[in-house]
Amino acid sequence: MNCKLLLMKLASTFLERYCRFATEIDRTVIFVSLAQIKKCLNGDGDDLTENVYNSELLKLKKLLEPIVKRFKDEEARPQATRELVQCIVDNTLAVESWPTHERDAVCNECDKAEQWLRDKIQLQDSLPMSRDPVLWSHEIKERTASLDASCRQILKHRAPPSGSWDMQTD
Repeated sequence: MNCKLLLMKLASTFLERYCRFATEIDRTVIFVSLAQIKKCLNGDGDDLTENVYNSELLKLKKLLEPIVKRFKDEEARPQATRELVQCIVDNTLAVESWPTHERDAVCNECDKAEQWLRDKIQLQDSLPMSRDPVLWSHEIKERTASLDASCRQILKHRAPPSGSWDMQTD
């Protein structure tokens, strides 16, 4: 692919997908970098070595990485959130008929996870997309795994109650 065409495609993709995740300063620096690369290609195209071109692209990549990371996390966060909520629901339902002590222990863990998620989402929603998240999807996944492990630990110490409708006959 032609280098100039690649640059135009990169600029277009940035504007379409990633622009919301960059600050005004980020956008300015990125477009200056794109302009410098384009200038090198236009003016010094014959003298431009592959090393110089790759160096300029590497600089651009370093500028774009945090923006792309925020974009990808924004896409991954809803699924991670659904998984944590489902884990909370599943564990809460699993102990509905259990004795109070075990049920309360599991519900307490679920309540703490739910409150953590609610607080983080509220804080995340107050921030612009151009800032790094306070709630990364990997943190939600870690919280889901931690909750699941805690609940399993509590549940493995107690077998489910026997069927209450099993009657003994005289």
